[in-house]
Amino acid sequence: MRLRGPPLLRISFRATLLTLMLAVLLTAVTLLAVAAYLYARFAVQDLGAQVITQASERVVQHVQHALDVAEDEVDTVGRLIAEGWIDPDDEERLSTYFAAALEARPSLSYMSFSMPSGKYFHAFRDRNGTLTVLWLTPEEDGSRHLREFTVVSGKPWQPLRDIPNSKRTPPFERPYYKEIVKAGKPIWTESYVFLGSGESLDVPGVSRGEPVVGPDGKFVGVLTADFDLYALSRFLRGVTLGPDSVSFMLEITRDGDRRVIAHPSAADPDESSRIDLAHPATDGEGMVTIRAEDIADARVARFLEPLGANLSGTPSTLQEVQFEADGQIYVGGYRHLGREGGPNWIIGMLLHEDGVFGDVQRMAQLMVYLGFGGVLLAAVLSALLSKRIASNLGAISEETRSIGQFRLDPKPPVPSRIREISTLATAVEEMKTGLRSFQKYVPADLVRLLLESGEEAKLGAERTEVTVYFSDLVGFTSISETLPPDTLVKLLASYLDEMTGEIHRHGGTVDKFIGDGIMALWGAPRSLDRDALGACRAALANRARLADLRVTWAQEGLPLLLTRTGIHTGSAMVGNFGSPSRLDYTAIGDTVNVASRLEGLNQLYGTDILISDVTQRAVDDAILTRPIDKVAVKGRQEGLMIYALLGEREASSEEDIALARASAEAMELYFSRKWEAAGAAFTAILKQSPDDKPALVMRDRCKAFRNSPPPADWDGVSHAPK
Repeated sequence: MRLRGPPLLRISFRATLLTLMLAVLLTAVTLLAVAAYLYARFAVQDLGAQVITQASERVVQHVQHALDVAEDEVDTVGRLIAEGWIDPDDEERLSTYFAAALEARPSLSYMSFSMPSGKYFHAFRDRNGTLTVLWLTPEEDGSRHLREFTVVSGKPWQPLRDIPNSKRTPPFERPYYKEIVKAGKPIWTESYVFLGSGESLDVPGVSRGEPVVGPDGKFVGVLTADFDLYALSRFLRGVTLGPDSVSFMLEITRDGDRRVIAHPSAADPDESSRIDLAHPATDGEGMVTIRAEDIADARVARFLEPLGANLSGTPSTLQEVQFEADGQIYVGGYRHLGREGGPNWIIGMLLHEDGVFGDVQRMAQLMVYLGFGGVLLAAVLSALLSKRIASNLGAISEETRSIGQFRLDPKPPVPSRIREISTLATAVEEMKTGLRSFQKYVPADLVRLLLESGEEAKLGAERTEVTVYFSDLVGFTSISETLPPDTLVKLLASYLDEMTGEIHRHGGTVDKFIGDGIMALWGAPRSLDRDALGACRAALANRARLADLRVTWAQEGLPLLLTRTGIHTGSAMVGNFGSPSRLDYTAIGDTVNVASRLEGLNQLYGTDILISDVTQRAVDDAILTRPIDKVAVKGRQEGLMIYALLGEREASSEEDIALARASAEAMELYFSRKWEAAGAAFTAILKQSPDDKPALVMRDRCKAFRNSPPPADWDGVSHAPK
């Protein structure tokens, strides 16, 4: 007899699979919901910190640049007076320098020189951008004569005021003068209200001051370079953090007082809503800007409450805070400027949490709701599609991993009957196609560095020694008007491809194309051995390659393109510039400007490759050059020697070596003011090569100087055309 147990409850495979899949999906969705919520909270905090950190770095860089400019100007003028190049009693010459400095340095608003005798003169740019020069001269009867002029670039100064018995406070009675004399060295003053146009207090600002001595070592006066605090406020107005957010700056005085020296509302053109940083001025001398406790912005006052009264020890790294004001939650941070010997300034940042990050939190909640709603649909389809989906997604995952490693070989899209998967597979391949195109716009070295670091590109730059290369086609605009569009595109593509190929082969990075021009860098993003030499060899290689191309173009009836190149080596700010959503890796600064100007100077001297003396010294052992001139390019006061590239020393002909030697000897005579001998030396070069334009230019200049010699303090610098 067979015993039977109770009947077993049997469930179909489909029901079992669906039940298991539903349980798994419900568990996964629950975990994802919790993770999404936690991640949203973390993202809010992390994103807020990133926004504040990046904004504070931007403010620090701006302020540091403004301080650098003021310190450089004070140091330069102080040395010119101390070495006897400028007579401190010559108010016209010194004021002219001041006015030129303000025109060239937009961050400066004021430069002045004060003497113990009461003699005083300054150049001043007001809030409207009007530039004036003021002279205050003591008379024999004890009165002071004030004269003021309006300065318009390129025109004679226009008299603005002439006050024989001026009531303007003598400079030696002003607090800044006393503070600088007492210090006995270059210092940054605390904020105070400037005496601006005429005889009245004008705008608040800070001064970089230096007690100046004459050539005999005796004290002759106080020199200052200043910038007004409204300029900082205008800059802060452009620092975008989000709705109902604000950036501001505090000054910690020597007595521990806290003053608001910059606030976006201070730059508001609507006078009814503007915070007046120069009020109240309670000490009668213009030394008090607005105290932090008196600020009309309740958010700033509430921000400062938990920090305590003593902020003197604030670190230069960002300190995070969170507080509530008017029922709203704010997150923020503050940090010290962190400049040794600089002003005692604090930078503060406030973010309205809900206004900036509310959408992030609401999106996280929406993702949770959609996740649970999708469980039902996923349960129905999971039994039929799970295996195929997993297979297809696995293949797509491998493709995305390849993209992450920048392996962008084209492949057919992963086949699938499910439209979304097919679309995703196609999108992945399209993304690879787009990235292959993107590689052509971004320096390859930069892409590799980003991939190796594993970090996302973000705003930031650092000062780096680089060699900058600028080249441009001669008369290409006129040439382009004579060619059909397809011929023009083909010709330009052929030229740029060949030129950039040589740049890459010699270790350079093409930063950008500017029309038919090329900007390239050596030393960034990677520094190689002898970057300046690589740039010069690339220029020589491009000269030779262009000569070969012209043979081909002549056979095809195409225009014979010529190029001009400028190369300079120096320090530049290199990194990611732009906005958080759109970055441009490039270099900026005086070094870039000089390289660009050198490229243009080729037209003046009839050369094709010009390099600066800095670059020449770095390559002199390997590259043969000839000195051309000592010039001051646009944007620079000081001059620099420029050289034309002749070729590799080892491969140079006897004629080139002789030309280099003859040019050097002729230039030495020229700088020694021996006009007859120098002119004869350049004439000798022209006899060997009648078309040598550099020699022709210098011969004609020697003739001009022989008839009308330059002043005694001539330093050999010629100023390049604007």
